[in-house]
Amino acid sequence: MAAPPILPVVLALPRADGEDVPALLPLGGPTLLRRLLGPLEQAAGQAPLVVTSPGALRDVSRELSGRARALAADGGTRLRILGQALEHLGPGPADQIVLVHEAERALTPPATVRAVLDALDDEATDAAVPGIDVTDSVKRRGEHGLRNVDRSALRTLQCPRALRRGLLEEILAAQATDPTLPDDEIRAALHLGAAVQVVHGSHQGAPVLDRLGLWQAQIALGLARDTSPAPRRGA
Repeated sequence: MAAPPILPVVLALPRADGEDVPALLPLGGPTLLRRLLGPLEQAAGQAPLVVTSPGALRDVSRELSGRARALAADGGTRLRILGQALEHLGPGPADQIVLVHEAERALTPPATVRAVLDALDDEATDAAVPGIDVTDSVKRRGEHGLRNVDRSALRTLQCPRALRRGLLEEILAAQATDPTLPDDEIRAALHLGAAVQVVHGSHQGAPVLDRLGLWQAQIALGLARDTSPAPRRGA
């Protein structure tokens, strides 16, 4: 049986605190968006639809140089933006795979993208997402103050996320009537009882949102060196 088609969608949106689009930050020459295109297209088998804001559409389109389509979303929630992307892509079968990526996670290893897509080879799986272990201390606030939370079962979710089109359409329909539905496609899928598989993610998949993140990405690529003070002995 032929594998279901893959619809890659890349979110290249402004930061929540302004109009700057992190995906347009240069990283060793190419922007984050341009670095993302090749590996994602290779994994998905086709160029993605890149969704951005109306104010950034010209810059994003120029950066794409005809390699992919760009769509200006009219704002709103994440799920609403994904709904606009799906409408723009046109109708398709329920088993079609929608691969949602964030352009600021351009250093996500191709193996992670492949693992997410491979997870949907299992017909019992409705969606897949990469995740990494939580290393920071987590506290729960209760009537007796703060208590430590066991981190062994916790994961930080990353991108890309793969969902069967039928599930995403169900999520988009539910957002109009369910005020408790989370504005995140994976959390919403879990809310609706979908079978979501978490695959091994990578610390390289962290989002680059500002100059600090850009510097850390440059170090990861060997384009800069870490000048942080070394810890003192005995510290």
